[in-house]
Amino acid sequence: MSDAPIKQPDGMALAKSMELLHRLVTDRGILASASSVSNYSRVWARDAVMCGLAGMLAGDEKIIAGLRASLETLATYQGPAGEIPSNVQFDEADATAKVSYGGLCGRVDAVLWFIIGVCQYVHWTNDMAFFRQMQPALQKCCSILDTWEFNRRGLIYVPQGGDWADEYILHGYVLYDQLLRVWALRGFAALANAREAAKQARHLAELIQVNYWPRRENETSKWVYHPQAFRAYLARQHKLQFGLASLTPGGYALQFDALANALSVLLHIPDAAQQASVLDHGQEILRSLPVKMVPAFWPPIQPGEPGWAELQVNFKDQFRNAPYQYHNGGVWPMVNGWWGMALCAANRRPEAQELFSALVDFNRQDKVGTGWGFYEYAHSRTGELGGTREMGWSAAATV
Repeated sequence: MSDAPIKQPDGMALAKSMELLHRLVTDRGILASASSVSNYSRVWARDAVMCGLAGMLAGDEKIIAGLRASLETLATYQGPAGEIPSNVQFDEADATAKVSYGGLCGRVDAVLWFIIGVCQYVHWTNDMAFFRQMQPALQKCCSILDTWEFNRRGLIYVPQGGDWADEYILHGYVLYDQLLRVWALRGFAALANAREAAKQARHLAELIQVNYWPRRENETSKWVYHPQAFRAYLARQHKLQFGLASLTPGGYALQFDALANALSVLLHIPDAAQQASVLDHGQEILRSLPVKMVPAFWPPIQPGEPGWAELQVNFKDQFRNAPYQYHNGGVWPMVNGWWGMALCAANRRPEAQELFSALVDFNRQDKVGTGWGFYEYAHSRTGELGGTREMGWSAAATV
């Protein structure tokens, strides 16, 4: 695989991204957005870690320090059972903190991103003293993840809206969260020389490979989690091109989850042929859209289709999941940053270069007219910008 960097179309993309990320760094951690929207002027677990990963890739000491501060904040406000805050908001006037562990339900992926963040920070800095400092929090995280298996069979069970796609309909054994756990376990095992964690990571990777890419040759495998659902899927005689989004007692969710499938490629869970198929499928969708970016989930759920009624009520303040928008087929720079990394990992650099150009064009747009809006998402058919402006993880996607 070539290590040549992706070329910047105008030389400004990286500079503007780093400039925004620097503005988000505080002594309490990395904020999600520079916008005045109160819900985003907080240290969010997943956002802060993604921005911190970008900072480490860029070798930027300010952002790396911001990641450490974020992790310390999250550990400070860890719940008694091991749950990591979804976000923490500080009132500088009286130095108090408002801690959220989720909205309509708790956030499973906050725990996973915290473990990943600690392990990647320590791997980058070689700061084993910090790893030892975080050990109590990490052990509680591992314990609650074991608990969230419920049946002790290896996969964590995620409530509807229990991760980044908080207003979407996925629940159950969600692929994205299982993949994050593999990454977290691998990182922890490497730093702690923890044989049991390494064994658990290998077993989980095998469970994912067997159950989210159902194949006839695995029908009798002892690792098939839900034999009835597995056989029902095989009976469809459908050529599987990607890892399925979720498994529940009621069967498989058949959506294409771009972020999960990108992570599966980066973590080398599917075999080489499956990885190629995953990327081919995502690129086919991308090429069909005028924005030339891959949507978060596809196809969109349309009015009257299964899942639409659930989608219409799964929000707290405002419905945003009309077809081709938000989680329901919208395009997100954050998701496309991971997708681009997967393309690079597979040595598909011309496609990665095209995606980078589309991502830069997206981030350069601004509804208020000053340029470089770094919006949260856009309508995948019209390109209309949506969500919060000056999002850190949209900038991190460029890096």
